[in-house]
Amino acid sequence: MQSKFSIRGHPFHPILVTLPIGLFVWTFAADIAYLATDKNKMWYDISLYSGAAAVLTALVAALPGFGDYFTMALKSRIAAMATAHMLLNLATVGIFSAAYLVQMDNGALTGSNLTLLVALHAVGIGLLSLSGVLGGEMVYRHHLAIVPSEGEAAAEHAQIEREVRRREHPVPR
Repeated sequence: MQSKFSIRGHPFHPILVTLPIGLFVWTFAADIAYLATDKNKMWYDISLYSGAAAVLTALVAALPGFGDYFTMALKSRIAAMATAHMLLNLATVGIFSAAYLVQMDNGALTGSNLTLLVALHAVGIGLLSLSGVLGGEMVYRHHLAIVPSEGEAAAEHAQIEREVRRREHPVPR
């Protein structure tokens, strides 16, 4: 199934997700650098601004993702996987948003708030990784949102016709 949110067969969602993914990971890397450099505030600030940019760019990338979800994924046999992918991404954005609120106004420079901040970012990266696995499964194994080759399109069309015939004329038992 090909994405309706694409240019010349190239779907927007996988193109756009590269920036927030990199920013989410960079945010966590800045946390580690902050801890490793005896709490050099520059790394704290990098983490703060990278986290904010990650959330904003993730919301932009989510727009064509929602489009693909509602126009294509929900109608496919992998709707549950697509729903899990979406929910994991939304949870990641929520966790990084909460971390930003903890981090604002230098609220997590030390102590338990710093521990909470790093834990939130680590959990967010874990959820993001799981979501990435599901996204890869949908694209590479189930061919969602890609332009199939002629042979693949013919095979997919034949499979759909077989399923329709089977539903219309079930074999009695």
